[in-house]
Amino acid sequence: MKKIPDTILDAVRLDAIIKLKNSDLKTKEQQNKVISAAKDIMKLADLARKEGLLALEDMAKTLPSDFLRQLILLVVDGNFPDTIAEIGTNTYWTKAPDGADAMVDYMYLRGMLGIQNGDNPRVLESILISLMPTELHLEYRAQMEVLHDEEAVEKLFTIHPTFQEPGIWEPIHNLEEIVDSMHNRCIQRVLRELDNRDLAICIYVLQQETRKKILANLSTGLAHAIMEDVAMCASVSEKDVAASVAKILDTINALLNSGEIVY
Repeated sequence: MKKIPDTILDAVRLDAIIKLKNSDLKTKEQQNKVISAAKDIMKLADLARKEGLLALEDMAKTLPSDFLRQLILLVVDGNFPDTIAEIGTNTYWTKAPDGADAMVDYMYLRGMLGIQNGDNPRVLESILISLMPTELHLEYRAQMEVLHDEEAVEKLFTIHPTFQEPGIWEPIHNLEEIVDSMHNRCIQRVLRELDNRDLAICIYVLQQETRKKILANLSTGLAHAIMEDVAMCASVSEKDVAASVAKILDTINALLNSGEIVY
């Protein structure tokens, strides 16, 4: 396999580091962007190691970043690293991302090149961590410790949340009834339209049997990745739950109206 073309990435790496240093990392939103980017790359690296590069294509369909999806497809299609680096850097300079977004895009590019190259996941993680300021490094480590605590993940996954607002349960129960009545093929079609966060939040609030039915329609690697996201939903707000459930119900209704699914 060809060596990753580091020289092509040097200018992008420097630009991303400078923009991250000059950004306002005091806001939780900006911090989470960088941390989530590193976590996404590590999920992809774990999936590629267990199931091969081709397995990444299914996960790409659920990711919110167009840039990351593009990089995944370039890798899955078997392009050479220098070609991917050239396309990735061209896209980076054309997009001209700012602040934390610049570092997120660089992490995606460097991470996918590392995954294609077969880098040891620990080495790849160390590279990503080295790009973070100390406070983000520590927060990333703390979140990853929770994810790697299998007992904690299992406990969180089996607990059914309680909310104070009674009105929030009606759309949740409505979603459960719809999913329970759908054929697997239709569920798979819906899942292709959803991003990981909305799916994780909804799985967290659904009953266990409905959760199992959804996970059974995902690849093993993607189901594992979603379960890790579910483990981080213990403190999710009722507002976020309502928004995610509404998005999924709207997606289902749109597919029903177009005749792509039935139930």
